[in-house]
Amino acid sequence: MRRRVMITLLAVVAAGVVAAVVVTSREKPLPEAAPSPPPPATTTAAPPVAFCPETAESDRVRSPSGLDGKTGPRTPSGPHRLAYFVIDDKGMHDFTGTAAQHLPMGTSQEGWVQVVVCEYPKPTDKPIGTCDGYERQGRPPLSVAVTGVQYTYKAYDAESKRLLDTFVLPGVRVCPDSVTTFDDVPRAIEARSDYTAVMGRLLPHLRV
Repeated sequence: MRRRVMITLLAVVAAGVVAAVVVTSREKPLPEAAPSPPPPATTTAAPPVAFCPETAESDRVRSPSGLDGKTGPRTPSGPHRLAYFVIDDKGMHDFTGTAAQHLPMGTSQEGWVQVVVCEYPKPTDKPIGTCDGYERQGRPPLSVAVTGVQYTYKAYDAESKRLLDTFVLPGVRVCPDSVTTFDDVPRAIEARSDYTAVMGRLLPHLRV
């Protein structure tokens, strides 16, 4: 009887050892992988309205631009449609409507854009004259200084983006109908682009 009890205890001990071995031989579950962060949001800036270089000193035209799909090759004989843009510290601006008012007879704004002009103003802050006679209620009329601006122009074949001409002209005095004042002191007026002279220079590229 005593012998049977010992055998039973040994069997229990043996079973416990086996159970212990089974438990310790199990691998720990791997931790769950942390979810990968979402990819950073990408923002695509709108292309500039034209392929004009960023500065007057640069010859690197930009691509893509808002003129893509709107240009055509210059034909052997003109007239050729003009697109005109001003590049300053605030960005690039379409001045085609303003410049087209100064186009001479024999030019056209119909069809594909064939000639692109890029204008780069550079203020000199040097007085070149005044604009006078701005009335003030109960006070003497104002005279406002006009300061100089140097304008650089680049003309391109719109389809090939080949530089056709580059030149520099001084701005001209143009007096607006009204002026802005701060503490009764008028802000100086900057010289404007001489569109008549610009179009005269561009005429060979617009007609042939």
